[in-house]
Amino acid sequence: MSTNILKITKQYDTQAKCLSYLKSLRWGKTVKCPNCESDKIRERKSQPYQYFCKNCKKQFSVFTGTIFEGSRLPLPKWFAAMGLMLNAKSGMAAKEVERNLGVSYKTAYYTCMRVRIGMLMEHTSKLTGIIEMDESYFGGKARKYKKIPDNEQSIGANEITLKRGRGTNKVSVAGIVQRKGNVHTEVMGKLTKRNLLAMLKHYASSDNSILMTDGFKSYKAMDAYIDHLTVNHSKQMSKGITHVNTIENFWGSVKNGIKGSYRAISKKYLPFYLVEFEWKFDHKLYKGNEFEKLLKNALQHEKGLLYWKAKSTQNVKEVAYGK
Repeated sequence: MSTNILKITKQYDTQAKCLSYLKSLRWGKTVKCPNCESDKIRERKSQPYQYFCKNCKKQFSVFTGTIFEGSRLPLPKWFAAMGLMLNAKSGMAAKEVERNLGVSYKTAYYTCMRVRIGMLMEHTSKLTGIIEMDESYFGGKARKYKKIPDNEQSIGANEITLKRGRGTNKVSVAGIVQRKGNVHTEVMGKLTKRNLLAMLKHYASSDNSILMTDGFKSYKAMDAYIDHLTVNHSKQMSKGITHVNTIENFWGSVKNGIKGSYRAISKKYLPFYLVEFEWKFDHKLYKGNEFEKLLKNALQHEKGLLYWKAKSTQNVKEVAYGK
C-alpha cells in the first residue's frame, strides 16, 4: 500500500501530535524506561514527553535509543521525509529531500541515512522453499583487455573489449532471495566458497528448500548443504523453474536506482543503500500501513550506527542488533 504524503502532513502537522504517535507506537499505554525496563516512571510537567525513571534515576524521552535521538529537525519534517523515501521506489537523493523539505543538504543527508538505519529488519525466520542466490558488482570502471581470436591473422586481433563483473576491481555483493519472500544482501571482499556458504547457512534453511544459482564455480560447495540446481547462462537463461530471474530483477532495481537517483555511492556506505532497496523489495506487495511499520521499526534502532564505518551489510546488521 502506497504512503499518502498529504495524509501524513495533515494528520501529523505539529510536534505534539508526532510525539504522541511515537509514544503510542513505542510503549502503548505504559511508558517503560529504555535503560532498565521499569514502569515506575514520572513525566516532567514542565517538559512534556520527558520522563524520569524512579528505579535507575535516569532521564529519557521517546527519542532515547532511537534514530531520532539528538536531532533538531522537527518531527513533521521527519515524517514527511520518511513518506517521501517510502514512495520513491527507485530511491530519493538527499538533494531532492532538501528541496522538498526546505532544509540544508547536510540535514537532508543525515536524515535520509538515519531513515535507512530505521529500515534494518531483523528476520527471525530463515528463507525456505525455492531460493535463488547470485552476485552482482558495483562501482569502478570496466577493465579493458585485448580479445584474442582463434585466428591471429584476423582483423579483430587487436580488438579492445570491456570486461565487466568477475575479474574486475568492482565491489562484489552477494544476494539471496526466497521466491515470493524476502531478500538479503552482503558486501563481500571475496566471493569464495566459504563466504558464500556461510551466508547461505545464515539466511536460509536447508529443510524443504531448493537452491537455484548460475554456473559460478564457488556455488558448487552448496551441494553438501542444500538441494541445488544450476542454470548455465552460456546456454540458456532458464529451464523451467530453474532460474535466478528474481534476484537478477532485484539487482536491476538497485542499479537503476543508483544510476537514476544517487549517481554514485561509496563502498563505505553502499550497505546502507542496499538496506533501503531490501526494504522496498520486501514490502512491494505489503497491504498494511507501511509508514507505521517503518516508524515502529525505526524506534528499535539507535542513531549511533550512522557514524560507524560499514564494511559489509552483515556488519551493519550485527552492530544494529548488538550481536
